[in-house]
Amino acid sequence: MRPRSANEWRSFWHQGGEAALASLLRETWPPLHDVPDEICTAQAERVALLLGSSAPLGALAAELGRIRAEVGADPDPDVDRAAAERVHGWFQARSG
Repeated sequence: MRPRSANEWRSFWHQGGEAALASLLRETWPPLHDVPDEICTAQAERVALLLGSSAPLGALAAELGRIRAEVGADPDPDVDRAAAERVHGWFQARSG
């Protein structure tokens, strides 16, 4: 079930949401495939903040684009959009 309050969000995040999102990003989005765990986790937290605030898909894709630039990967908006769609779908599946 998708967390609805701040407390539910913290509980969801700490009881597996954090690890699941980091794993999903690492597996499905090339810029995070080979980065150290602490970098992947930090980037997943950024994405999680957007998910928790019900950010639109375009905002997720834009954030992935910013993260891509920060980790030194070449721009690829189509791949960022596809990854944002997967992440958004993953999170929506927890909406119940």
